[in-house]
Amino acid sequence: AQRPGPATGLPTRTEQADLELVLYAGHGEFPRAIFAPGTPEECFHLTRRSFELAERYQGPIFLLTDQFLADSYRAVTPFDVENLPPVRAGTEEVGSSPYVRFAITESGISPRLLPGMTEHLVVADSDEHTEDGHITEDLAVRVQMVDKRLRKEKGIRAEVVPPDIDGEESPDLLLVSWGSSKGAVKEAASLMRSDGERVATLHFSQVWPLIPEHFMSHLESAKQVVSIEGNALGQLARLIRRETGFEIKKQVLRYDGLPMTPESIIRQLRQ
Repeated sequence: AQRPGPATGLPTRTEQADLELVLYAGHGEFPRAIFAPGTPEECFHLTRRSFELAERYQGPIFLLTDQFLADSYRAVTPFDVENLPPVRAGTEEVGSSPYVRFAITESGISPRLLPGMTEHLVVADSDEHTEDGHITEDLAVRVQMVDKRLRKEKGIRAEVVPPDIDGEESPDLLLVSWGSSKGAVKEAASLMRSDGERVATLHFSQVWPLIPEHFMSHLESAKQVVSIEGNALGQLARLIRRETGFEIKKQVLRYDGLPMTPESIIRQLRQ
């Protein structure tokens, strides 16, 4: 759960300032996915989805909440937990002998036995390794393993949750947001519509990978685009510009430790 930094910062307040941390943190290059739930319902479903993807692609999946969302509560429809299929722990196949844990495959995903369920010996190491898990500095193997891991990104991108668009097409104003600001942004847009303004919202509950085909037409058709973020740098707007070249020129940013409110959003929009 994000809260204001650096160091101890404001430990009991809220912020959305760690997107770039989880986007770039890590030694070396590897695929990842980043979710940012905006409601308790999304917290439940995206947490489950995070575990599913982590097991399926055998890699890190990040779930970004914040202090506001973690400490808030509201009435929700009970979750239908009983009818949800279980999250499977990896690929269940008959193991080879010796067991090739890191087999190079077309998808980048190596078959994985359920740990502890067979008598196969598993060799695993944090160094670069061969298909059977032993340390190596073989240059060709290194390239093969990097390429293998990066091939997982194709599958991860195919399962990206598209952003939620609310409002009419080609609006005068499009509000772009992510994470816990969802409710405040939607309410602000509703209040502005009641005043006769043509306002739409574009909300991201998954902020990486970004798939331009999911949202570029909305950005390009709006007369004005404004990003609404709980940080000082407009981190999502910067990411969108990096990935698409589209610059969101106006931003409503809050980083005093308090959550976004419809009133504060409208006030800054009309300044």
